[in-house]
Amino acid sequence: MKPILALILLFLSMSLFGQNRYNIDSLNQVYRTAANDTVKIKTLQWIFDNYLYSNPDSTQFCYREMFKIGKKSKWDYAYYNAYLHKATHYWSVSKMDSVILAMEGALKHAIILKDDSKTSNCYVRLAMAQSHLGNYSVAKELTYKALEIAKRNNDWEGLYFSYYRLGNTFYYENDFDNALQNYLKVDSIFQHHERKEPALAASLSNIGQIYMELGNFDKSEEYFLRSKEQYRLMNRREGEVYIKFNMGKLEFNKGNYQNCIDSLIPVLNYYSNVQNTDEVSDISGWIGASYLKLKNYPNAKKYYEKSVNLANQSNSKMQLANGLVGLAEVAKHYGNPNRAIMLLKRALEIYDEMNISYNKSQILKNLSTAHLEKKDYRKALEYLEAFQSLKDSITKAENAKNVHELEAKYENEKKTKEIALLTSQNQLVAQQKKNQRNLFLGGLCLTSLVGVFFFILYRNRQKTNKKLKEIDVLKSNFFANISHEFRTPLTLISAPLEKKLESEKLNNTDRTDFEMMQRNSKRLLNLVDQLLDLSKLESGHLKLRVSRGDLTVLLKSIASSFVHLAKSKKIEYTVKVETTKNAWFDKNLIEKTVINLLSNAFKYTPENGVVNFKSTIKNSKLEILVENSSPTFSNEKIDKIFNRFYQADENADGIGIGLSLVKELVTLAHGTIHVEITKTDTVLFKVILPISEKAFYKNELVPVHKTGSTLQEYKQPVPSSTKTKQATNDMLDEDAPILLIVEDNADVNAFIKNSFSNTFQVLEAENGKIGIEKAIEFVPDIIISDIMMPVTDGLELCKQLKLDERTCHIPIILLTAKAGEESQYKGMETGADDYITKPFKIKMVETRVQNLIASRKLLRNRYSQEVVLKPKDIAITNLDEQFLEKVQQVLDEKLTEPSFSVEKFSAAVGMSRMQLHRKLKALTDLSASEFIRSQRLKLAASLLQKSDANISEIGYTVGFNDHAYFSKCFKEAYGCSPSEYISK
Repeated sequence: MKPILALILLFLSMSLFGQNRYNIDSLNQVYRTAANDTVKIKTLQWIFDNYLYSNPDSTQFCYREMFKIGKKSKWDYAYYNAYLHKATHYWSVSKMDSVILAMEGALKHAIILKDDSKTSNCYVRLAMAQSHLGNYSVAKELTYKALEIAKRNNDWEGLYFSYYRLGNTFYYENDFDNALQNYLKVDSIFQHHERKEPALAASLSNIGQIYMELGNFDKSEEYFLRSKEQYRLMNRREGEVYIKFNMGKLEFNKGNYQNCIDSLIPVLNYYSNVQNTDEVSDISGWIGASYLKLKNYPNAKKYYEKSVNLANQSNSKMQLANGLVGLAEVAKHYGNPNRAIMLLKRALEIYDEMNISYNKSQILKNLSTAHLEKKDYRKALEYLEAFQSLKDSITKAENAKNVHELEAKYENEKKTKEIALLTSQNQLVAQQKKNQRNLFLGGLCLTSLVGVFFFILYRNRQKTNKKLKEIDVLKSNFFANISHEFRTPLTLISAPLEKKLESEKLNNTDRTDFEMMQRNSKRLLNLVDQLLDLSKLESGHLKLRVSRGDLTVLLKSIASSFVHLAKSKKIEYTVKVETTKNAWFDKNLIEKTVINLLSNAFKYTPENGVVNFKSTIKNSKLEILVENSSPTFSNEKIDKIFNRFYQADENADGIGIGLSLVKELVTLAHGTIHVEITKTDTVLFKVILPISEKAFYKNELVPVHKTGSTLQEYKQPVPSSTKTKQATNDMLDEDAPILLIVEDNADVNAFIKNSFSNTFQVLEAENGKIGIEKAIEFVPDIIISDIMMPVTDGLELCKQLKLDERTCHIPIILLTAKAGEESQYKGMETGADDYITKPFKIKMVETRVQNLIASRKLLRNRYSQEVVLKPKDIAITNLDEQFLEKVQQVLDEKLTEPSFSVEKFSAAVGMSRMQLHRKLKALTDLSASEFIRSQRLKLAASLLQKSDANISEIGYTVGFNDHAYFSKCFKEAYGCSPSEYISK
């Protein structure tokens, strides 16, 4: 039996057990707040290393995130790391074909990066996978490519990596001389560089195994102990366990079979815990061999069968063949020579495929013995003759190899002498060329000096210009970075204050002080946001993104979000928005401008004051008027109002950035802004912005999507009764995503609908009661609901839907004009998945929706990887888990019935056909019919592995009447026919 030596090398290359362990929570925090993609990639590598053997499924998140970074940035370095870590994940679960595909992707991007070190690394890893599959010639060819690159770059790490890999491959081929030479080279390299690395420990271990194969047990034990000491010094737990494995094999070779078993049982438990099926298969084979030697045939059979089953899973041909030979020996001792012959023939086929002559000769000898026990003397003689013939050919091959080596040594000495003669001749010619070259270079240098002089003058001018640009960039980066960095300490200030303010035992004096601190921390956060916008404007990073849309809906939505504030401050607030269609504008810019102007108006308006908002269209231009009563302003202050950091009232919140930002934004949009004190002593802000397509440059225009209902096509909302009727009567696509909007404000409803109509089928409801009815009937993918509504409010809607089995999985986002944390707590307590305060930016709503949909998709992907239905793994809530358990119970009873249809399925779980379809689609990404077929095929796959029944019987057993249809469905699901699946 051959050890899986390449596993130790994998530990080295991945640096899985580094000196410093990183706390997973800390690493996740670092990833979420990473300032750039390089930091994100590094953090994902650390997270991957920590999860690799403790939670292999979680490592998929890491390399998928790397793929996203590579796709977003078109960055080959990110793609290289993504493929590399994907290969490592599949290695850890012994899926070698997937390892090869992933490493070929990594090699492609390493070559694009022109990074020899990464390219060499890819060749070696591909060699590891090919060697694992028994393709030794391919493995050596790949390793020689890596060795050539390492020699070319004088890369000592690449050299030991390649020599180590070659040693492993020669070892697998029983070429111990070449294997030993390569391992000793690794030892020499590390001694020269005085380094301690896992590869050195692994090489010492492999040298010990070679001496063990040669029967030199003392020397073998010496190298094993040296290897163990190296692993101990490096604190490599997995290496020490691997040496215990080798020591157990040494006990076997010494004939101490019980000692071998006692040594290997703890090792088996370790590799079982880390889910390394390859090593578990190998160790089980050794334990089985020990029990066979002790004539404990039941235990020998148990462990050999375990080894064979796991080797089949990991496609480890060598271990599979060795396990079959062991089972054949057990069968012989049970007096079953026919089974022994069958098993030996299977092993012989594998060794034939791997072209391992030594093992083939042993099997031929065993086959001869087995036929002799059957008294089939003719067959026994045939196999004995085949054994003798193969043994003779092996001897001849070894003799030919020795002769070839002697000839090679003679030719090498002959060539060395010829090279010495040619070298002396070449040195004479080289000296002549050197003299000619020096003369040419002298003239070239003189000419170059003149060119260098003028180049330096040109370069200095370039440096000056570059320095000025760098100063501008540094200034912008400073504002951007300091804005981001302020957020963390502000959170750490605000959160403890919030906790203190929740205490009922707080005295009035402390409460007043803490509330003042809380107000000022929020004030500082607002300032940070405004500084960030200003830095983008100054650096030129803030660009117009003008598109055609319904400006009326946007302005009404923003203006209506201040109604609650007006009521709380007892301010008379009027809104007049002129209806317009086909306007061209930057939605984000309009939002910031109007919100800042209205916020400023409400800030300076006293109690019982007046705030007016009005918008009109004149000559293809939007005119926005914001007027408020304020005793603070005078003509002198009005002249300075747009100056940065100027405040008309020093006692007011803010430091004078908001209006300065508004002016910059209006100027960016090719507009004007003016402020004046009216005859009635009110302050009037007038903003004029172009809204025609011709007023903007082409690079400022965003193309309008042709698909779906676009914003400019939107008409005024129809009455709620009509909408309800339309939503009920229209035919919905069962498989397309559905968004339910529950909002009593028609403008806000229309605004949200237009933003999502391209990506969702949108249903609408004017109050919570109708919203609940529609949610139960249509089972949407996500719900956006206002909180304050007539009949039934958003909190009650959320509570009822989260307690209903049909709708409990649906993510719900609550909208409210109340900005207090208490409102958010109430929303979250009812089961809401997210909470957004008005006024909001539609981009924020879109992002929250995308994130919630994406999180559900991850759970659906989890189902596709499960062999059996596991409610706890794919359920979102306890009710979902109960639903899936009910589904599992129905499937257990009805799945094998050919007449079991979607209609019977929905009736059995107590849902309508559409409700069941949408529910299963949300949890598993399968329709009801696809779900039934998937479960039948998974059951069939399990029976094909475990049952002796024929394929037709199994197809009928799981509910397929038509054998051809069963085979077709099975091939679509598993990529092979049922018969091919059995033979795997």
